[in-house]
Amino acid sequence: MKKTMTVNIDGIVFHIDNDAYERLQEYLDKIRHHFSSDEGCDEIIAGIESRIAEVFHDKKKDPRRVITLTDVEDAIAQLGEPSQISGDNDEREKGSKGDDEKETDDDQAPKKLFRDPDNKYIGGVCGGLGAYFVIDPTWIRVIFLLTLFLGGGGLIVYVILWIVMPKARTMGDRLSMKGEKPNLSNIEKSIREDLRDLKRKIESL
Repeated sequence: MKKTMTVNIDGIVFHIDNDAYERLQEYLDKIRHHFSSDEGCDEIIAGIESRIAEVFHDKKKDPRRVITLTDVEDAIAQLGEPSQISGDNDEREKGSKGDDEKETDDDQAPKKLFRDPDNKYIGGVCGGLGAYFVIDPTWIRVIFLLTLFLGGGGLIVYVILWIVMPKARTMGDRLSMKGEKPNLSNIEKSIREDLRDLKRKIESL
């Protein structure tokens, strides 16, 4: 017989056994220590917890199911340990000021089409297509606008894509949209990019 408890991760309630809770707490403590001196530490940790909640939610089909130590180890295996993140803080900061660091094969995953809620004017279709094909969404928007003056076929295509393309709601969705695995390194990079974009928008006001 094992003692279980209730935890709230990223707004989702889970039942977890004691061994699993202690392992998860140990892992999150290591994550907090690793990013404690980084700018955007709270946002990075929130992104990691969001991904953990996503993994647990996928496993917990039955609402009565308890998260076990095996479930926690599986989530950690997907995310990786903080020690596996390449480069120290200075190198990460240097990379954030210049071009993005090159991804290794271990960081890459099959791409999936999603609507991008963080890069949208209407439905996020152009943002999602831009992320999938690695091009500036502005050019896709220009193409759709041009088609409006050439028969309006682009509007029909846009509406169809809006219907069939799911919205990138979770951290895993956002990374899959870019063809990146949902591990610590990519979550950190994605959140740093979001923070840089937000900072640029604020400075441009």
